[in-house]
Amino acid sequence: VLGGRVRSRVLDGFTLDAGYQVLFPSYPAVGRNLDLDALDLVPIFPSAAVRRGAREDALGDPRRDPAAFLSTLTTDVLGLGDKLRVGRLALELLRGAPHTLLTGPDETTESYLRGQGFSEAALDNFFRPFFGGVFLRRELDTSARLFRYYFRMLIGGGAALPRAGMSAIPGQLAAGLDVQVNVRVTALRAHGSHVTLQTLNGELDARSVIVATDPNTAAGLLGQGVSRGSLGSTYLYYASDQEVDGQPRLLLNAEAGLINNAQWLSNVLPGRVPPGQHLLAVTLLGLHAENDCDLDAEVRGELEAWYGEAAVSGLRTLAAERIPHAQYPQPPGYAATLPGHATGLPGVLLASEVTSMSGIQGAMESGEKAAAILLDDLAALSRPRGG
Repeated sequence: VLGGRVRSRVLDGFTLDAGYQVLFPSYPAVGRNLDLDALDLVPIFPSAAVRRGAREDALGDPRRDPAAFLSTLTTDVLGLGDKLRVGRLALELLRGAPHTLLTGPDETTESYLRGQGFSEAALDNFFRPFFGGVFLRRELDTSARLFRYYFRMLIGGGAALPRAGMSAIPGQLAAGLDVQVNVRVTALRAHGSHVTLQTLNGELDARSVIVATDPNTAAGLLGQGVSRGSLGSTYLYYASDQEVDGQPRLLLNAEAGLINNAQWLSNVLPGRVPPGQHLLAVTLLGLHAENDCDLDAEVRGELEAWYGEAAVSGLRTLAAERIPHAQYPQPPGYAATLPGHATGLPGVLLASEVTSMSGIQGAMESGEKAAAILLDDLAALSRPRGG
């Protein structure tokens, strides 16, 4: 599939991305490789709505989301001391080049945040659900270096969605290229001066091959231990004829339960839904093996605590989607264990997020580095990770 996990589909007139995805426009590799104006990006509110049952508190940057100012000022989701610490942390992270945040001593994100003085309430009400959606783990055991880097990306450029769907990103990258899709490569054989690809449609020969795929698939093709494991996630999509919630911000679940976060995408991108319809995307961390009906019932039960039984009964379940490999685990010090671009097969290079960081920045910069090896592009080869 062109774009791998960065893809979209249309279902009953609703444009659904693969899971809940956003683009950080401030990613350095994004600026080098994409025409952001042509993507027609729609900004995501630089704030969140923290849900505690029927209670909802907006929390965000009042400079870029003035409507959230009063709630941010008065909410007890974060105490005054925690609000001041967020501001201080933002100022610290804006100093220097972003890639420098990926170097130096490392620890868990939770340990780092506690060291910054954040309270237990701040961890539970905001950091766990918000960065749980980023790292697909609420435990905050991901590398603090990576936390600082992503927080810097959000502060510097926020998050956005292509109006037509995330598939617009790989579509733009592939424009003008000769790309064949739906042809599965089953094996690679190196023959010194060339490489043979065994596919379901026959064999292909090339002088050089770049394996640009997810780490688990790459490990199978290369016969090497380049995989670093997988974090899965589950998503449910709901449609409604009536507006249940006019909130355009990301919804964070500050209470225990299946739901980590959700968003009424129709409030951000009304053009992605049929006229008069509304679309809610719900994120669950991990792969949930329950059958779709049981899982749907559990999620609806949690949504009823937010909106009431009558409103939830009007929701139509569009789809339940499970993504076995949405990221790979990135604990403290993970970068030191990552594979490089060279492989054990002559003429074959690896271009995968697993050489850098899991996500769009990591995948793009890995592709740049693999291409730079073939082209002997010293400037690209010398670029630091995350730069």
